[in-house]
Amino acid sequence: MSDITPSLNTWSGPRGLARACLPVLLLIGLELLGLIAAANQMELAISRFSAGVSLLLVISGLMMPVLRPGSDTRLAAILALLLAGLLVVPFDIGSVSLESDGPLLFNLPIHALLRYFNATLAIPVGLHLASRFPPRSPRSAAQSPSDRQLLLIYLLTTALTIGMLLPAQGWLRPALGIPTIGWMLFLLILAHLQLIRVSRDDNPAWLRSASQARLLLLGFLLAEAPLLLRLLLFGLGWPDTIPYDVALLFQAAVPLTVAYAIQRHDLFEIDAAVRRALAYTGVSAVLLGIYFGFTDFLSRILAQLLPQFQTAAILFTLVMAALAFRPLYQLLVGFVDRLFYPERLRFAQVMADVRNRLQQVLPRRQIFSLLVDDLPVALDSVWANLVLVPAQDVPGHTESQPAWNGRLEVGDRVLGRYWLGPRRSGLPFDASEQAQLQSVVSQAALALAYAQTLEELNNLNLNLEEQVAAQTARVLDQQRALAVAEERQRLARDLHDSVTQTLFSISLGSRALGKLALRDPGATSRGLAEQESAAQQALAEMRTLLAQLRSPLVAEGGLPSALAAHCASLAPAGLAVRVEVEDGADVPPQMAEELLYIAKEALHNVVKYAAVSQATCRLIREADGLLLEVTDRGRGFIPGLENGAAGHGLGMHSMRERAQKIGGLFSVVSAPGQGTTVRVRVEDDRVKG
Repeated sequence: MSDITPSLNTWSGPRGLARACLPVLLLIGLELLGLIAAANQMELAISRFSAGVSLLLVISGLMMPVLRPGSDTRLAAILALLLAGLLVVPFDIGSVSLESDGPLLFNLPIHALLRYFNATLAIPVGLHLASRFPPRSPRSAAQSPSDRQLLLIYLLTTALTIGMLLPAQGWLRPALGIPTIGWMLFLLILAHLQLIRVSRDDNPAWLRSASQARLLLLGFLLAEAPLLLRLLLFGLGWPDTIPYDVALLFQAAVPLTVAYAIQRHDLFEIDAAVRRALAYTGVSAVLLGIYFGFTDFLSRILAQLLPQFQTAAILFTLVMAALAFRPLYQLLVGFVDRLFYPERLRFAQVMADVRNRLQQVLPRRQIFSLLVDDLPVALDSVWANLVLVPAQDVPGHTESQPAWNGRLEVGDRVLGRYWLGPRRSGLPFDASEQAQLQSVVSQAALALAYAQTLEELNNLNLNLEEQVAAQTARVLDQQRALAVAEERQRLARDLHDSVTQTLFSISLGSRALGKLALRDPGATSRGLAEQESAAQQALAEMRTLLAQLRSPLVAEGGLPSALAAHCASLAPAGLAVRVEVEDGADVPPQMAEELLYIAKEALHNVVKYAAVSQATCRLIREADGLLLEVTDRGRGFIPGLENGAAGHGLGMHSMRERAQKIGGLFSVVSAPGQGTTVRVRVEDDRVKG
């Protein structure tokens, strides 16, 4: 991972080592001279514990520029030496007195002055280190103090530090002390903000710097928490709650964490643990401070207001503080998560989005795309693969080892396995993240099984639709074939009953006339006239049949127009038809075709059998439906014996079937010599349907 990680500002060779160590050695010399002078002035209460902690600070500080010479390690070493000089001589906060006459520079003991200078210089040096290490991206670097600003900070800090020691009047010291303390707190907060800003940088090229910043922030908070609590408890009247040695031991966290962050390259193995420790330390310190401060403040107020219930007031205060502890803890933990755990929070958000998408009905290809394409990009993973049975259960990627894998199971059925590559940052998936990944994979297995079932149902529906369409096409073909066969039979019957018989009669007559021509020329002449008349009749019948074939069933004008056109076409056959059609007699197309066929058949029978030159065709609306009626005053016949009548049987049967097809009532009124009336009544609901 070192290819994309910024390198430290280092100096190589003996000359670089000398440049890095010379200021550190000079500072060690000054600190030793100050301690020697302080020891000559008075006996120093240096304990073995304070001496051991200070020695640990000095050794850890010297190791950094020796092992990795550079400006960053030099600053870290100087910070470690200042802390060692500050802590080597134990001191009690209550023993500090600022009420002496004259300037403090000449009245304070040397070890107190030495501690004062170490403390005030350690804060800007810590800010300087936090502003330059860890290395940061250009975006974060633009928000860090420049070299000129750091120089001004050093100058102003030095001026305030010396200014506190020069006034002779006691009342001037608080006037200078308050801005000095405020300035130091501002620098301390600014140093923490520098580290927080770097620790939250999500640029993949600077993730190591973010881990180093979190490690340094942990060291600073570990060192500051007991000191701040000790000051707070001292102000509340509990000076000995936290022993000095405990607070002293925590100061070693600063140089040790700085040394580790500088010397080590791969910090991701401990980054999660560091951030967890950082979170618990910060939250615990803040909660303890708020808890003790709130409890003491409320107890004092209630004790003054209700002195006779002092014990009850203290108990009430403790109960109230305990009730407020949990909500406050959750609030601070949420703040720490947003501050120090950006990857974890982003991971949780990604998992929530994936779960929401998997709750929808998705096809298999979208589920594949979600797990293999979208999820690794959102988690900043190198790759991902989804292998379904019966394919071989292998990752399918050789560029890196998988960071996590989980089986897709639905009940006892194994659908496959999901493989997820490592994060580009190198941060591993912890136990909670792996549990969330397994939950998402289980949900994805259900979504895949549901999608597979839907696809099978869709395929089954498509097959059924294709089969129904094929069967419908076959039925329609059969119906069309039957219709064609029926029409051929009708044409054959019509030709047989009309044109064929007439032509046969002409053939027989012509043969007889050939024999009669020599014996009786007059009879031959009359016979030829009769044959000519028969030929004209056959020609008219043929034209009538051809007109019926050429005319459309129901044209754009509807059934009335089709009836009128057909009746007009019968004039060459010698039949004049009077058409009576009322307004509003339009019917649906399918019903119109059937009624037109019935009317044609009835009129055709008039031409063939009625021996009349006039007929009537009516299409009228009645109160309960529609009436089609064809009437002639011709020969007539006996209904019920139409099979015996010439040609009436098949025509009547066809008309009756067509009427039944549209739900109509077919009837025939006829008698020999009285003409014939063919009626079809259709109820109103069927006409409107």
